[in-house]
Amino acid sequence: MANQINPNLLKDKVLAKQVIENQNELDKIKTERGWLGNIWGNSEKIPNNLAALSIIILFATGIYYTYCVLGLPSEKISLSIKDFWAIIAPLITLSIGYLFGDKSKKNDA
Repeated sequence: MANQINPNLLKDKVLAKQVIENQNELDKIKTERGWLGNIWGNSEKIPNNLAALSIIILFATGIYYTYCVLGLPSEKISLSIKDFWAIIAPLITLSIGYLFGDKSKKNDA
């Protein structure tokens, strides 16, 4: 239905030309971004999206590890839950700091 031509558009040639040019520009941008661009966004948003993704993956990994190790005896665990979180917590805070620092930097400019 989105590709149907509006009858009023056919009457106004200037408007029809602008609509066609805008549609061509949008198609060009979509083609340049590719399917990964639809996931990550444009080049300005990629670092923020990757930082957010790393936060999600680290939290999920930490929760999964905690859940898996919680019922095991301490002799069978090579890395304690506390030590595991001590490794990933700085990475999470680093990513959060990047996200907030990046936003405040843009506001200052």
